[in-house]
Order: sequence, then structure tokens, then C-alpha cells
Amino acid sequence: MKTKQIALILYVLCCLLAVFAMIVKNDMLMLLVKPAIIPAILYYYLASKTTKFNWILFSVLILNFIGDTIVLLEIKDQTLIIMIPYFFSYLLLFGLVIEDVRKMKFLISGLLIAMLIFSFLMYVLYQLIQMFEDTNPELIIPVLIYGIVLAVLGCIISYCYYAKVTAFTFYMLMFALTSIVSDVFYMLFHFIFQISFLNYFEFAAQLFSYYFLVKYFVLRRNYLHYN
Repeated sequence: MKTKQIALILYVLCCLLAVFAMIVKNDMLMLLVKPAIIPAILYYYLASKTTKFNWILFSVLILNFIGDTIVLLEIKDQTLIIMIPYFFSYLLLFGLVIEDVRKMKFLISGLLIAMLIFSFLMYVLYQLIQMFEDTNPELIIPVLIYGIVLAVLGCIISYCYYAKVTAFTFYMLMFALTSIVSDVFYMLFHFIFQISFLNYFEFAAQLFSYYFLVKYFVLRRNYLHYN
């Protein structure tokens, strides 16, 4: 069995055990397997890459690892603290997707689709803020900034996929989709609807996003011929 396959199996196993631990509320199992998820997917990247090591991906994964660790610590009123590492991880990705979109031809139809997606995401963001503005007013501005950054990132990625349908743009689109779904479901569960399914779905979407992100980085150079 190839090293890449072993790494992927390790990652999937850690993800399944982490979701299982959340469902059965086994804190000890969660403490054991969740911190291994990011190292496992990084191991998969190292086993898959055919080019030099990408420090942007490493930095993004480290920031996500920090965010995941903060969640495990269960700090009181931790939402704002959790947002910080994830927010900076999205900022790091901005440079890459902007570089991607500059390599692609300009399409009016793609721009219109991106604008429609942005409008929809802004509507979702507005509705979310409306639901917690009375109980958690201190989060309005941070969530607004965080949401706008993620929405813009998602729109640029959507445009890239529309302009150039390839494996690498597909994986980046899936990363954006799972990241947005994860963040929306996090807010719904923690501030609006205390339904366990929302928490499970949010967690699973986040775990999937790591795989999609790594696949994007692995395939990106092959299609765009970057250094």
C-alpha cells in the first residue's frame, strides 16, 4: 500500500472517530483523535505533492489546528476567539485565489453569477445576525467582517470554477462550500437552534473541507503551471 493511501486512511479514520466521539459525547476519544486530523491531512499532502512544499497551505492548516484546539478547550464565550485563526486562514487564501482568477479569461456571465452568489450570502449573513443581535450584540461587527470576507472568497472561487472547470477549481469550490456550510451551521447551533444534527453536520463539513483544501493545493500547479 502506498504512503499516500495510508495517509488518507489515517485521515478518514480520525475523522470518523471524531464524529463518532461527538455523537456519543465521548470527550476522551475526541481529545485523542481530533488533534490528529490536521497532522493526518498534512501527512497526506506530503505524500501526494510532486512540487516544493507550500508554506501557505501549512500556515492555513496550522491556523485551523489552533481553531480546533480552542474548540476542544471549551473556553467560555469562545466564539470570537475561535473566529480569529479561521479568519486569518481565509485571508491567506485570498492571494492564491486572486492569482487563480487573474489566469482566467474574463466572463460577464461568470461575474453576474458571482454577484448573485454574493447577494445570497449577504442575505444569509443578515438573517443570521438578526437572530442573535439582541442576545450577543458584541458579535455583530466581528461576524459581519468575517462573513463578508468568507463571502467574497467564496464568490471569487465560484467565478474560477465557472471560468475554468477543472479538478483543482472543483476541489476549491467544494472547500468554499463546506467552509461556508460549517460556519453557518455553527452559528445556527450555538446561537439559535440547539439541535444536535446541526452540530454534527457543521463538524463533518469542517472535516471534509480540509481534504478539499489539500486536493486543491496538490492539483493547482498541474493546471496553472505555477512555481
